[in-house]
Amino acid sequence: MAQSALLVERLKQELKARGITYAQLSTAIGLSEASVKRMFSKRDLTLVRLDAICAVAQIELTDLTRGIDPEDRLLGELTERQEATLVADPMLFLAATCALNLSSFEHILETYTIADAQLAKAFVKLDRIGFLKLLPNNRYRLLVSRTFRWLPNGPIQRYFRQNANAYFDSAFDDPDEFMVLLNARLSKAHSAALIDRLKRLSKDISEQHIDDARLPPAQRRSMSLLLAVRPWQLDFMLSMERKPAVPGARKVRMPR
Repeated sequence: MAQSALLVERLKQELKARGITYAQLSTAIGLSEASVKRMFSKRDLTLVRLDAICAVAQIELTDLTRGIDPEDRLLGELTERQEATLVADPMLFLAATCALNLSSFEHILETYTIADAQLAKAFVKLDRIGFLKLLPNNRYRLLVSRTFRWLPNGPIQRYFRQNANAYFDSAFDDPDEFMVLLNARLSKAHSAALIDRLKRLSKDISEQHIDDARLPPAQRRSMSLLLAVRPWQLDFMLSMERKPAVPGARKVRMPR
């Protein structure tokens, strides 16, 4: 993603953290809400518009550009210790998941039966371990990117595998559900192309997630997408597969 696009994405996250909607922003800078939406969707902001938006939201331009510098990007993954800390504390894990979903402090309290003080304590701990940065009035800014990955065989992945049966306990036949199992024999080039497309899909979903974050919770459903691909086949099929012939090996004729 180009640096200008990253700047716009960071601006959208900052507006969300401050609870500023497109409608409020349009009134403040003298544009229609449709124009504001189009400006952000096309990532087409002039310097004048950028200055005006930053002034309305009280955002420092340096806060936006800090994440653009390659030396200071958002975290692409957590450490083993950070993931273990999240898994060990259900309240902390809940708060972290809601933060990844860009849910506001108020919306989390409306959705779950937890006390204000409990959630505040969890957010302080998330700030302390470097997962997010707390802002005034229980707002926050994520310090991890939307496309970060959980550590391979790390605490989060191990936790998911332990609870995977609950995920697959569905017929996947509702309108907002889908599952398909495909088997194919692909060349290395096509395998690499497939993985690249899956990576692009995950980025597209992350951008859609940020776009929808401005909608009220009632209009957004918690969706969990599992993407996985690897060389694999069932054990009984693998045991019956012919092994590649060894060059120079003498063929043995089977008795009749």
